[in-house]
Amino acid sequence: MQSTSPKGSTAKIARLPFKKRLIKLVGRVTFWWMSLSSHLWTAGSVRVAGNALGSIFYCASSRYRNTALNNLRNVYGEEKSEAQIRAMAKTSFKHFTRGALEFFYVLSLSPDQIHDMVDIEGIELLDKVLADGRGCILITAHYGNWELLARKLALLGYKVNVIARDSDDPGMTGITSRIRESGGYRVFDKSQPLIGAMRALKRNQILGILPDQHDMMGIFVDFFSRPAATATGPALFAIKSGASVLPVFAPRMPDGKYKVTFYPRIEFDQSGDTQSDVRELTSLINNAIEHAIRLLPEQWLWLHDRWKSSPEVTRIVQ
Repeated sequence: MQSTSPKGSTAKIARLPFKKRLIKLVGRVTFWWMSLSSHLWTAGSVRVAGNALGSIFYCASSRYRNTALNNLRNVYGEEKSEAQIRAMAKTSFKHFTRGALEFFYVLSLSPDQIHDMVDIEGIELLDKVLADGRGCILITAHYGNWELLARKLALLGYKVNVIARDSDDPGMTGITSRIRESGGYRVFDKSQPLIGAMRALKRNQILGILPDQHDMMGIFVDFFSRPAATATGPALFAIKSGASVLPVFAPRMPDGKYKVTFYPRIEFDQSGDTQSDVRELTSLINNAIEHAIRLLPEQWLWLHDRWKSSPEVTRIVQ
């Protein structure tokens, strides 16, 4: 993947049309305002505002609404009615808008309040993996609240590192990274050399990765029974480091709290053929993510174009 420096990103933004530069500026100012006004929010106001903004976003954005509806039809079209699919899509929009507000809201919360907001189950599975001394690759997804998951683990004293994609706007990236690192976990830019992430595993730390989005540099493995371009990074990290791969997800519960649930590590025996091993482990990771999503599908990011390309189209382009 091509690396992009902050200086290069700034120059790229300067060449954008005025309207797009204005939109980015408004977004950056909004981020700053949200982070500085986090103390004004309450759990109730976040819930109400999140639901309202999610409904507006669903109605106003035909692009993302249609992507979500098409994804849901392809996955659940034979199981659910059109009305049910539309309701799922709208709920997904509300869930993620509310989660976006919670990203700022938690800045004003004390450690005790965050502990109360996030329950945890299966932490002994993580401790067992770390007892091996080779680090742990935590696999999660854009599902539930992955940001609170990282904060919870950091508050419990675990050394947490995450790999994230930087924004095209370096100013926005800086704000987001500072908010994340205020939670006690370190962020690595996925477009930069990831030697630091490998070193974290060697120090027996946690490396969190969300490989549930389209990756044009990935390989095609099934996800909800359809080929999806999937990042191979998690599998390569595991094969090279010997670290265990542990699925963990943090969906929202009916009472508004979140429940972090760890699942048993993905059992995988290397054959010695790296290409084959990467494909098999990547497929197992997709299966683990799919299993979690099916439990509460409205909490996954259906508005993302996960199946943007197909193996056939990719071959033609190449």
